[in-house]
Amino acid sequence: MKFGKLAKCLLKRNFKIMKGTLLVLFVFAFLSCTSQNANQEKKLIGKWVGDLIDYKTKTNLGKMYLEFTTDGNFLQTSVNGKEQVTSKMTYRINKDKIFYKGKATGNEEFDLNYHFKGDTLILAAEGNSTPYTRIK
Repeated sequence: MKFGKLAKCLLKRNFKIMKGTLLVLFVFAFLSCTSQNANQEKKLIGKWVGDLIDYKTKTNLGKMYLEFTTDGNFLQTSVNGKEQVTSKMTYRINKDKIFYKGKATGNEEFDLNYHFKGDTLILAAEGNSTPYTRIK
């Protein structure tokens, strides 16, 4: 009889310890994800350049310049020969996506997947990805 009470007591004690441990792990996981997103967003801020590609014909049309600012503005400039078009939009980050909209998109919000490979920004949409290097 005493053994049964001891087992119940130990079981309750272990359950409380495991519950507390799980709570601490969830808090650390949440903080880790939050700080990782903040670091990713900080890394995104700045000016970038990549090739302007027509993915249907696999033709390089020129250069694409991107600028992400700390106040949520996104400038996109395409340069094709002597022709240059700049679009000013706003953006926001959510996990591994950049959501952007502006006059150029008819104020409709679009998104791009993004990640970094070393110091290279990789933007992906519709199965195509484009690398961008930071302009210093």
